[in-house]
Amino acid sequence: MTVPGHHLLQFYANHGGTPLLNEMMVFVAENFVYLVPIALLYLWLSSGEERADSSFRMALVPAWFTAEDGKSKSVFIFVTIAVSLIISYGMGQLYAHPAPYVISQQTLLGGVPENSFPSQHTTVMFAFAWPLLYLQERWRDGLIGVVLASLVGVSRVYVGVHYPIDIVGAIGASLLGFALVYVARGPVMTFADQCVRIEEYVSGLVT
Repeated sequence: MTVPGHHLLQFYANHGGTPLLNEMMVFVAENFVYLVPIALLYLWLSSGEERADSSFRMALVPAWFTAEDGKSKSVFIFVTIAVSLIISYGMGQLYAHPAPYVISQQTLLGGVPENSFPSQHTTVMFAFAWPLLYLQERWRDGLIGVVLASLVGVSRVYVGVHYPIDIVGAIGASLLGFALVYVARGPVMTFADQCVRIEEYVSGLVT
């Protein structure tokens, strides 16, 4: 079987001369995905009155969120990510190929042999970005999410854990996941409201 992107093997062999770029790409490929749970948790826990006007907040959470909106929208984004990952897993069951590091010994990252289609990291990042474009009044917030997701996709190819086709598959899975959640946004927001009420009830018992 011809592996998509096998022509990248020579590209991986040329990594040795760019150590700083290599370190940056490894960091992005491995760690940027953790911005998603941090952003969702911060969005859920922050109140409109208590949030400081900081660059950290501006980078992760749009300023116009109220506390209630933030909780509902964090649930909406979380559901989008979950649905997209389920779709991504299903795609991986229908089509599979080995990761680049299985074929080449010169990639920056490696691991146990596994199917690399599609990229789960990239699926999560784009599934986080698409709802931002839909939920925000300012396109800038959504575009920042898309840029960060794109950086993750590029870095995953650069470090040798995925092929470009894996990134395309991840984008497709995230788009389909978002489309399904958008169609079912009524029940999803009802579920979000229930999550908010449960949190308020538990908080009331604790306090």
